[in-house]
Amino acid sequence: MTKNFNNRALAVSQKIYGWLLRAYPPAHRAAYGPAMAQLFRDQGRDAWNESKGWSLFKLWLRVLPDLVSTSIRERLAALNERKTMNDKLASLTHDRTTPTAIFIRVFLAVFLITLIVATAITFILPESYASTARVKVESDAASVAAQPSYDPYFIQTEFEIIQSQLVLNSVIDKLKLNVAWGKKYFAGEPLTTGRTLEILKQRLQLAPVRNTKLIAITVYSDDKNEAAQIANAIAESYRDYRVSSRAKLLANGIDVLQQQYQAQAAQIQTAQSDLESLRQQLKIAGDAAASQSPQEQPYWDKKRNLSQLIMLHELLNSKIEAVKMDAQLPKNAAVQIVDRAEPGRAPVKPNKTLNIFLGAVAGGFLGLVAGAICALAAAKFGPREGKQSLPA
Repeated sequence: MTKNFNNRALAVSQKIYGWLLRAYPPAHRAAYGPAMAQLFRDQGRDAWNESKGWSLFKLWLRVLPDLVSTSIRERLAALNERKTMNDKLASLTHDRTTPTAIFIRVFLAVFLITLIVATAITFILPESYASTARVKVESDAASVAAQPSYDPYFIQTEFEIIQSQLVLNSVIDKLKLNVAWGKKYFAGEPLTTGRTLEILKQRLQLAPVRNTKLIAITVYSDDKNEAAQIANAIAESYRDYRVSSRAKLLANGIDVLQQQYQAQAAQIQTAQSDLESLRQQLKIAGDAAASQSPQEQPYWDKKRNLSQLIMLHELLNSKIEAVKMDAQLPKNAAVQIVDRAEPGRAPVKPNKTLNIFLGAVAGGFLGLVAGAICALAAAKFGPREGKQSLPA
């Protein structure tokens, strides 16, 4: 409990809240300031013990609007209570309660409060690191067919494969993410593979590198080393999947070619038997030269067809040997890891510069609205100096 209470984010929040209490009138701060600060400390401690930064962020979302509205009401109430003759005379000389002066003070107060709160929330939000691995991909169809081919859906198809269970389940098992993330986020209870897969997909971002065959695999995590480790594991798992798929594709291609080879061998054997029967029938010597005799012409035609079959059979055998040799080449030709992921030097989320800028823009808008409302209220309900009753 003491460790949580002394948390840096909680201490910063309490300090900012104490500074924001200055928006209330001095009398209100003297009467209720310590109690309000103590209440915020207790609520902040309970929120931090519940779920740390996220509950603390929700507490600020609930407290800030109430603080702004009540401080404005208390300021207006304090102005109405001080409408004595001395205040009227002082307003003529100092001009601090005119609508313009009220607008400026309220605008500055709301603007500064919003900007400070936006800055505080930006530094309270958990940081996220990004690591990117880049891989070069080739089509399996092109490598097997030994000729270039274009597939307009190839990259998008590979994106879906990288995000599939075929690739990511291997990463989950290799890095033991079910146990690691269960300890880290779910009080030590191991996660199911399906739940871990959902979280991993949310942290994974894929993008093509323009005008190249490269795919950028980016992983986000609150631990920079974990982000790099997961990105590299995904690249390696995808490479292994493609190697396995390529091996299966080549094996299937070899099987088809061998079936064709066996079918041609059977055709050759049948053609040789028919040719031998025809030779004996026509009584042609085995070493006889080609003759132009019409009776022997069918024999010589069959002999030419047999020669062509034998030539095609030999070509098919050469193709089978070439595919087998291709299957023995380096297995990472389909996917090459060009750049391995490295731990990020600085967090990429939250974008502190952007968040503070948006806080300044929101503070300016809210300040204009609140200042205009308070100035109109002061003009309508404030005292009307100069309109005093004439003596009878």
